[in-house]
Amino acid sequence: MQHAVAVKSSSSWFDLNLDLSNSQLSDEEKQAKKQLKASLKHQRKVQKLETRIQHAISRNDPIVEQSAREELDELLRNNDILQHQMQQVKASNDEQYDESMLLVRDIFHRLLSVFDKKEQSFSKAEQIQRAKDLLHHMTKGTQALTMFQDVTALRGYTRKKFYSRAGLVVESLGKLSPEQSSLSNKKDVIDACWKNLERINRVCSIGCGPGCDAVGLLAFLKGYVPNHNSSMHFILLDYAMEEWEDAVLDDLEPILTKSFASTVTCEHCDVTIPLLEKHAHLIEAKKAKEGAIFFFAEPLPWQLHRLIRMSAPDSDPSPLQRLRFAWIDSSMNHPELQELDGRAGGPAILLAIKN
Repeated sequence: MQHAVAVKSSSSWFDLNLDLSNSQLSDEEKQAKKQLKASLKHQRKVQKLETRIQHAISRNDPIVEQSAREELDELLRNNDILQHQMQQVKASNDEQYDESMLLVRDIFHRLLSVFDKKEQSFSKAEQIQRAKDLLHHMTKGTQALTMFQDVTALRGYTRKKFYSRAGLVVESLGKLSPEQSSLSNKKDVIDACWKNLERINRVCSIGCGPGCDAVGLLAFLKGYVPNHNSSMHFILLDYAMEEWEDAVLDDLEPILTKSFASTVTCEHCDVTIPLLEKHAHLIEAKKAKEGAIFFFAEPLPWQLHRLIRMSAPDSDPSPLQRLRFAWIDSSMNHPELQELDGRAGGPAILLAIKN
């Protein structure tokens, strides 16, 4: 059986036959073949571990289930790092991406300089070391509010994650540009989002942490939407908001307000309980208007698959039925991969726009 796959070169698309010998391929085709085979191999490993987990659950075997989950977490984590490095190299040829990431780097370094003045008793290495336990629990979803009361750990988390998380927003939204979205099977959704981003002036970040998503969006607009001149209003929500403000956000806010004419509102928000009436402006933000854009990012896509199912016409009446979705992760141009429980590179990222 022959395996032919469409692969994009720098200027066009060509059909890559995986059964052809390397001597029959150009250097560009050889590299594409190597990357594609690695991606397919990784996907098979992910599917094998997911099957093992399902079998363990059906047999009520928690030991095998836990072992398989840990192996899957490690596999996805290692692949995430590799893919991010590859995407950084690929995207480095994009002047818009470079301009956006220069802004992320500038804000990040200004933030770190403030940390260095305040954290004279703790080295950078110590800050990151104290963040490791928090990162472990956040990966497993077992974090408690008390874990966020260590200011040094939160600043270590910021050192370790801020730049890459902001870069993920830039990289993901950059895929909406007409040059990159031409093959998506949801091009109508992506085109609508791209058009609306030119007019965006208010952003609500739920589970904002140190504010990296807000910075990523601001940098994206500066690099990719040069005609965007609106001042931004960022509404940052987190259930550990007081802790994040003390550790990071009180230092980030003046950078955004003074240098980028942005306003920042920070509020406590626990997504497991309803918003209180006293937070009227947050309730208003919750009632998104037509054309509002939603950006969802999760390590694995199962929650996002559930979100899509909840929006189906035959589900219970819900505002979700007015959302149109498009995947903008590694499965963006491969509909056959979008229903899988894993992604070939990086986290699962889902975009939605409200009708």
